[in-house]
Amino acid sequence: MQVAYTSDRLLASVPTGIGKSVASLCSFLADRQAKEKIVVLTRTKSQAEIFLREAKAISDKTGKAFLTVQIKSKLELCPIFRNDDIGYEEFLQLCKLKQDCSYRRLFKEKQEEIIYLAEALALGEDRQKILSYGCPYLVNFELAKFARVIIAAYQYMLNPFLRNLFLGRLKLGYDELLLIVDEAHNLQSLDIISKSLSERTLKLAQKEVDYNFSNIEKLFRFREGQVNFEEFISRDDVEKLYALGVEILQRKLMKGRKVSYTYRVAAFFDSAFRLLGDDNWIFFRKGSSLHLKPVLPGEVFSSLKQSRKLLLMSGTLEPIEIYKALLDLEDAEEYSLPNIYRNSLLYLGIKKGLNSSLALRKTMGQKLWKSYAREIEKIASAAGGITLAFLPSYDIMRQVSKWLEATVEPRDNRDAEKLRKKVIEAGRGIILGVAGGKFSEGVEFTRVEEGIRKSLVKAVVIAGLPFPAPDSEMELRQKIYDKKFGPGKSFIFLSVLPMINRVMQAAGRAVRSEIDKAGIVIIDDRTEYLRYFPEDFKQYITFVEPEEIGGEIRDFLRE
Repeated sequence: MQVAYTSDRLLASVPTGIGKSVASLCSFLADRQAKEKIVVLTRTKSQAEIFLREAKAISDKTGKAFLTVQIKSKLELCPIFRNDDIGYEEFLQLCKLKQDCSYRRLFKEKQEEIIYLAEALALGEDRQKILSYGCPYLVNFELAKFARVIIAAYQYMLNPFLRNLFLGRLKLGYDELLLIVDEAHNLQSLDIISKSLSERTLKLAQKEVDYNFSNIEKLFRFREGQVNFEEFISRDDVEKLYALGVEILQRKLMKGRKVSYTYRVAAFFDSAFRLLGDDNWIFFRKGSSLHLKPVLPGEVFSSLKQSRKLLLMSGTLEPIEIYKALLDLEDAEEYSLPNIYRNSLLYLGIKKGLNSSLALRKTMGQKLWKSYAREIEKIASAAGGITLAFLPSYDIMRQVSKWLEATVEPRDNRDAEKLRKKVIEAGRGIILGVAGGKFSEGVEFTRVEEGIRKSLVKAVVIAGLPFPAPDSEMELRQKIYDKKFGPGKSFIFLSVLPMINRVMQAAGRAVRSEIDKAGIVIIDDRTEYLRYFPEDFKQYITFVEPEEIGGEIRDFLRE
């Protein structure tokens, strides 16, 4: 793929599987000036691995060596605490308390050698060995100072606290930053940088320390919605809790235990006070938890607009004009590339019979999930290979799995990766996942055969249009969105846009190159919502009755 990115700000809707990762890296590397760094933000580890692979391929192909570093979380890399069930703020405090850390001491001893090797690009085959030169996190950041390309999770640039730490450690200003945001459709939801406190954590804190938590308890008694927490806890209270939490952590660390629920409570409210001046962050109760979340993506993203170069790209950044409004990037250029593999795709929409609406769930009950299971089974039998079936939620996925012999997507990232490899090895079977979940984006079920990477997925089933479930949080967001964008516009931003992207991302799991072929089936008869999909998508939808789908797919894959 040859694309010349010339704008300082660009939103690019480029279909999955045609090389947008390598194209963006090549373009930015060619435009990079001295001291500037290319920072790639990815949501998942699998997406990060794609950029690592492409950066190495560019270096090998051009014969020009340059350093690429993936920044991982300090907790993930820590040899001492990484396998413990602790929160990130909790871990940071434990790290400070571990004064006798041999890994930190070794890093200081080896720091000059690390700098020399990084400056000379002399890491070579010893790169893994160098990462063992003391604290892996500190080593990694030292290497990043000399890297041309840095790959990091969204949090490092979207979380206001982490962003300042990240840029400060690298001594990097926005004018020296060339920023690529991969799978940028994820910016519509900011759960990844949100914080929460459960009532269970508070109860465990009450058992842990002699402190009067009665005012904080009252926050859990409010009706669901926004709450003014300042009426129930002061900054002095947070400082007292913080000191008690640190004391508990220090005491438990000596006994080999590393958890303080009091510290978790203190860290949550500390964040709440630190963000108090930012109107974009809201504090609310939903269910048995308190939440601290940003509302408008454009506000969160505002400082990143200062980057010298900014590219937001995705295979499903459509409708692109809605994203420009959502991110306050109306002045940015836009680029859309049609799917060049259309001859390898078949979109089938069931016009009658099934949908996953709340009304039909109430009237049909388990019959609805049994019907979905039966249709998925028919499609899988006709397609062969791997069939990925995506449901609107984890609960619906579990309900459908009762009526179908299939493998269910696990919630844990490590288990999901193990399952993905197992499925690739088997080369066939039905995998039930959640639209917007771990298997629906940034994941490939491919295998190299005779030197060619081929997709093993022969069918993707969207079993119900995956609208976000309405709840008290959505009601709160709707008011804010309608105030900013106009009455009624919140439905497009908060319901329709997430649904469209979940469908298109899931569909993109099947075809990863021009040689792949797969059937894409949407099992939902609510055709009135198809008008919101991009024209490039709608023109390939064919309506087929349920009993005809198996034959249609079988014939299509044989062509």
